[in-house]
Amino acid sequence: MNAMAARLVACLVAALALVGAWFYVQALRGDLAAAQDTARTAQETVDRRDATIAQLQKTEREHARQLAQLERTRQGVAADLAARETELEALKHESETVRAWADGAIPDDVVRLYTSPALTGTADLLSTMRAGNGMHDAGNVAAP
Repeated sequence: MNAMAARLVACLVAALALVGAWFYVQALRGDLAAAQDTARTAQETVDRRDATIAQLQKTEREHARQLAQLERTRQGVAADLAARETELEALKHESETVRAWADGAIPDDVVRLYTSPALTGTADLLSTMRAGNGMHDAGNVAAP
């Protein structure tokens, strides 16, 4: 019977080892699935980051293009302004009437507009109007 008991114990030990190996393999499979999920999440994060970087680079290129266009427009306006100033100076030298007009006094309303501070929002406009510097009613404008 000792041989039979030894075989039975050996079979039980082998069965326990088999059950232990099965649980170990299941745990490894769970660890593998968790690692694969972590890797997939990391890859998705990297893909989103790369897409964000690409979008930011595209936006930066578009802003640079718009800035270049704005600078070209500004240069065109500056050139046009210089040409008009030159033309006005030439007219002042050519015509006594234009010279008298250019040397004349600026109307008080225009002076007030140039001496008032720049308004940067609704609050600034309202504070100016509350101070008594509001606009005239359309019907109350005196004819020149």
